[in-house]
Amino acid sequence: MDTNPPQEEPLQTRRRRTRLACETCKIRKRKCDGQMPCESCSRYDYRCFYDSPPRKKRLSTAAATTSQAFSPPVTLPSPGGPPPSSSLALEPSIQRPTEEKSMEANSGVVFPQLLGLKLSPDHANNMQQGSGWNLGVRRSPHRSEKSITWILSHAAWQRLLAVYAEKVHPVYGFLDLEGVAGRAARRWEDPCASNEYDGVLCGIAALGSLFSARSKASDQERHLVDCAKDILESTSTLVVNPGLEDVEGWLLRTLYLRCHSSPHAAWIASCTTMHIVEATGLHRDSMRGSFVYPDVNPGCQETNLECRRRVFWIAKLLNTWISFEYGRSEVVIRGAQCPLPAPKPGDPTMGLISLFQLSEKLDPDQTVQVTELEESLQRIESFEFDSDAVVLSQSILAFTIYRRLQLLNPSASMTSVVDRVIRLGRRGLAASARSINASCPWWHVSNVPFQFTCILLAMDTRKSLVHVKDSLATLKKAADHFGTQKARRAFKTIDFLVRLSQKRKEQDAALLNESVASTDGNMKPDGPAAEEQWNGSVSPLAGNGTDDTWSADTLLNPPDASLLNYSYDWDVFVRDALDFSTTFPRLAEQEY
Repeated sequence: MDTNPPQEEPLQTRRRRTRLACETCKIRKRKCDGQMPCESCSRYDYRCFYDSPPRKKRLSTAAATTSQAFSPPVTLPSPGGPPPSSSLALEPSIQRPTEEKSMEANSGVVFPQLLGLKLSPDHANNMQQGSGWNLGVRRSPHRSEKSITWILSHAAWQRLLAVYAEKVHPVYGFLDLEGVAGRAARRWEDPCASNEYDGVLCGIAALGSLFSARSKASDQERHLVDCAKDILESTSTLVVNPGLEDVEGWLLRTLYLRCHSSPHAAWIASCTTMHIVEATGLHRDSMRGSFVYPDVNPGCQETNLECRRRVFWIAKLLNTWISFEYGRSEVVIRGAQCPLPAPKPGDPTMGLISLFQLSEKLDPDQTVQVTELEESLQRIESFEFDSDAVVLSQSILAFTIYRRLQLLNPSASMTSVVDRVIRLGRRGLAASARSINASCPWWHVSNVPFQFTCILLAMDTRKSLVHVKDSLATLKKAADHFGTQKARRAFKTIDFLVRLSQKRKEQDAALLNESVASTDGNMKPDGPAAEEQWNGSVSPLAGNGTDDTWSADTLLNPPDASLLNYSYDWDVFVRDALDFSTTFPRLAEQEY
């Protein structure tokens, strides 16, 4: 009998088992070490990704003892089973969403890649995306060869960058200006280099020219806009996987078109921006590989991740607000949205995003209650912003909520809502006047007084009509300062609406005068006493034998309300002068 115990097998010769393998090794049916990336994928240069989080390494005995004193034990996943709930809570972005699996199943473009990976992983990466998409009977268009170095010098671009950094970037801060300046310096050092970043450089220069003190667009600004347009459109149709610079370029183009072009042009640019956002996968905010979306941020730095989040939210904000104002559909991207950017003290960009979160209730496809809109309007009024551009957006959002409330509950008086809308409109008028003085051609500068005047005319009360004068004056100031045809047309349009409202009230007053004049010959009483009573020197409500006299001012403002047994509401009278059913109730019968 052998009394010697069997020697323990060395650790190096033991068969190592992994509780979780990457998807590539599963398809290839090869052993996986569970690392990220695993050894097999690293050796053959395959893309390594997991359908669920890989198992973490066990802690050493000393480390495990120390960690158990401060944290609860972690349950390891069972073989083939789902990961523990703690892993799901800590790393939700690594989970593969069901929407993405369904998109892969729907896509005929992705299916050949999945099939190729299963049949021959060694050659799967060599497959071109979009094979069999069409016949390709014509050659694809070439990239644009335009260059920003043909239009202006580096020093001139830096001056326009300073204007952009002063007036535009504080409100829409989605660019890393230091990184942009560095790339611009390298671009002018080698004018023959690629023009792939010229779309961003041209967009910055065009907005800087727009917000400069000059009154009219120069030929240089038009050339910058055309150069950015050609580069962005050719890149968007030629590049399979666009990059972050393409999204930034389209976002700058959207801002420029929203400031001066038609609603349709701005809406198309904002929708294109959102499509490029989806193509780059910015909405995912995930480092996991995917066949539908490229790897947009593996190993990216925190600053780059912050810029990506700001780009996504500002692109979504502009597309949604432009769609609401234009009455069109917005672009909706499937899947979870990336988190909000990190808040910064006194950051106007985060103020815009806060307003946008409240405006999401205005989606026409969603059912919203009157109380929810009133609460949103109350929260909007509670915001205090230092940036005039954000204050102008605040007023526009208040006008939109008021129109929705009128649609949901047109018969309600909504006194508190009317007061809030008027106060927010007054804030917008003040911000518009300051923007005019600073020569900042934000689109709200004329839009706020124009829309506010329309809201005041629609309210049609003394409380609202008293502000029409200031609103018209602000719009007239914008038209005179910028001197554009659109601003003059806007003032003529709103002036025409005000005159129509005035003419309607004059016609209503003429009808009342005609009604009173028609009764002069038929209802005039006989006798001296009756004549005095008819002329108004004696009150028709006075008792017999009294000589109390009543003037017009006394009738409107009686010293004792009990003397007049009737009441009236002048706001109702101004709102609809032809409906007297609720304005003057029947006089109570009295004994004389």
